[in-house]
Amino acid sequence: MTDTQVQDRVVSDNGQSYRGVTNTTQTMSDPVTGAAMRSSSTRTWSGQSPWLGIVGLLAAIVLVLLAMDFVLHAAGAANVGFAAFIFSVGSALASPFAGIFKTASAAGGNLIVWADLLAIVVYALAAGLVGKVVSMIVDSAAKRAAA
Repeated sequence: MTDTQVQDRVVSDNGQSYRGVTNTTQTMSDPVTGAAMRSSSTRTWSGQSPWLGIVGLLAAIVLVLLAMDFVLHAAGAANVGFAAFIFSVGSALASPFAGIFKTASAAGGNLIVWADLLAIVVYALAAGLVGKVVSMIVDSAAKRAAA
């Protein structure tokens, strides 16, 4: 059996990610007929670092919880069950921004919690910044590995 493996690693210049291509060709003889058989496979990896995906997932979870808190308050949801859970998590996430803007009362006594919206903006910007730093670190490591 003969294995030939060619690996081509390309590092992108845009600082986002790197991709790799591995071509593997195997030549072996058939045990019954003795004829040479050749199989070939190509594996590619292209995309983002798993760490960038983790940052994006955490940011999405936080932003969705804050958005649900804002919507449930604005809709006048009662503080029971699922809404109580969302209110408690949302208020904990928005607590650094509480008091910057006053909570407004909308029609029918519903609340507009401006701290939730401010928290969404600040957390989204922070997630973008953390994602960019992670991307730069991964890209730097990929360039060093390719050199």
